[in-house]
Amino acid sequence: MKKYFVIMAAVAAALLAVSCNKEQNTPDEPQQTVAGEQITITASIPADLSKVGLAYTGSALHPTWATGDKIRVADHDNASNYQDFTLTAGEGTQNGTFSGTAVSATSYDITIVNATSWPGNVLAQTQAEDESTAHLGYTVALTGVNTYEDIAFTSAWASSKGGTIAQSGALHLSATLPSGVAAKVNNVTMVADKNIFGTTGTMSIAITTPKDNGTANTLDVFASIPPTGVTIPSGTGLLFKFGTNDDAHSVYTRYYLTSSALNLAGGQLSKISLTGTNTDKYAGKDDDGTASHPYLIADKYQMLAMKDLLVSGQTKYFKLVDNIDLNGVSWTSLNPDDDSAIDFDGNNFTLSHLNKPLFTYLDGKLSNLTVSDAAINGGTSNYYGVLARTVSEGKQCDLSNISVIKSTLSAKGSSGGFIGRMIATKSCSMTNCSADVDVTGTYYYLGGLVGQVYNCTFTNCSSTGDVTTSSHYAGGLIGLANNTIRIEKCYTTGNIVTSAGSLANHGGIVGHTLATGNLTIINCYSTGNIGTDTYKTRRWCGGILGATTAGSTINITNCYSSCTITSANPTLEGALVGNNGSTALSCSGFVGWSSLSNLAGAGTAVSTTGNYLGTDGTITSQATALGWSSSIWDLTGSVPTLK
Repeated sequence: MKKYFVIMAAVAAALLAVSCNKEQNTPDEPQQTVAGEQITITASIPADLSKVGLAYTGSALHPTWATGDKIRVADHDNASNYQDFTLTAGEGTQNGTFSGTAVSATSYDITIVNATSWPGNVLAQTQAEDESTAHLGYTVALTGVNTYEDIAFTSAWASSKGGTIAQSGALHLSATLPSGVAAKVNNVTMVADKNIFGTTGTMSIAITTPKDNGTANTLDVFASIPPTGVTIPSGTGLLFKFGTNDDAHSVYTRYYLTSSALNLAGGQLSKISLTGTNTDKYAGKDDDGTASHPYLIADKYQMLAMKDLLVSGQTKYFKLVDNIDLNGVSWTSLNPDDDSAIDFDGNNFTLSHLNKPLFTYLDGKLSNLTVSDAAINGGTSNYYGVLARTVSEGKQCDLSNISVIKSTLSAKGSSGGFIGRMIATKSCSMTNCSADVDVTGTYYYLGGLVGQVYNCTFTNCSSTGDVTTSSHYAGGLIGLANNTIRIEKCYTTGNIVTSAGSLANHGGIVGHTLATGNLTIINCYSTGNIGTDTYKTRRWCGGILGATTAGSTINITNCYSSCTITSANPTLEGALVGNNGSTALSCSGFVGWSSLSNLAGAGTAVSTTGNYLGTDGTITSQATALGWSSSIWDLTGSVPTLK
């Protein structure tokens, strides 16, 4: 294998990459050899791999010949016709002498056969320690040249002989880390958000003996680059993970977003310089929590550091740049004093294994996030959700493109899969949000998405988990809806299970509205079962609404419910609403797909037109007859689904 020696010097702390320019020359006349003749040839390799176009100076890799190296000469038109030439002189230099049996052809392919097994797995390399280069290999191939005597493995020589050259290169990663960390690093992984290595974006370098050589707190890691080179397109996110042998802090992460295309070319040394002194707090270089430079979060330690980056009275911006698993971490909910605002962009990554709500008090925006395998237990306390316990008066809650999956939440009451209680908010919207959360409680107001909500708009939202309670007023989407609530293009499929007594008031979408409620539900549906336990005396459950209160104003348009409602007295259950206290409930285009013959189980009768109760035909046929829009609904199957 070709050993490399490195000359180190100070360089600019920037990401640098270079490319080679091929020289064009007229091919020389070929030299003729006789097949089978014993001959001696010479071959030279470049003095270093850092000359062409490199933007910094003073750092280079020098390949040398090693004992056991060979040169393979093959017929360009017949690869099986080849001979290996053995190194006889020149070990430790760039100029070697080789002897072997002549090959006769009109053009040749020439490669170096290393004494060791290199090239190995480019994607998983091993370095002895900080600054070591002994693991690097140099491979080179000349293709279609017209001679193999006095070989020079350079682009100029290849061009002059009518051929081309491909050489391996190397990447030098120099990272400044927090004090004491460099001496603990035992592996480095570079993860690109594009497949820059063919079918993957990941390269890892294991470090056999962690130590901090050379410049203090700076780790220098080297990796071989194949002759084909590696192109990193503009706009590629590069996440560097520095794994350590420290159980207390096992990884440090640093993120870089390329502003232009980078070429880690063969035949050269390319360098990436990183400043990662704040990697224990955030992953970016210039993070300050502003909209233009959000705090980048890439690991569980940076998640835990978020609480110290919030500032009272200010909005701080955060952005995930990797999936984060909080398994085994005792999470402390953010913003416990309700004095900070946040803009949190999940960047389409996943946060796993939360054991407490992400926030105590939420004021701000959450977007583009998946939360998976959360297990939240509020015990006998109220106001719990996977994302937050409470959004308080005068605060903001804007959620978009959020999914909570494979999760559970239990508390006393006023709790939901996303948020427990939202009261008198300044502004509130939930768009493209879904909750697959099994919610369990013992008191009023449980919801698959929200326990209590005052003033909010829900668009393209869903809940597919079960809501289980031993009390009243549970809803598939919302437990209690009050003031101005609009629910559009939403659905629920989970079951509502209760062991409550004679009053239940559960609804497929909303459990209860108060007197000041102004509720609009349009283009929605519910399909779960309501009342599936063995306690059958409860009543006043509805396919869309559980109970409404006098003074509330409710409009329901183009919705359907196929919920199975179980009780001791079906006459007290409604296909639309269980117990209707509102005298201002209007309903049109509703399909109540059940054996129930009444829209309301008790209270004020719902007298509307343009609705259907029964099970004739299909739900789709009845919805089509009522004039539902095919631009909103997919009406091609037996059951309508939202587009």
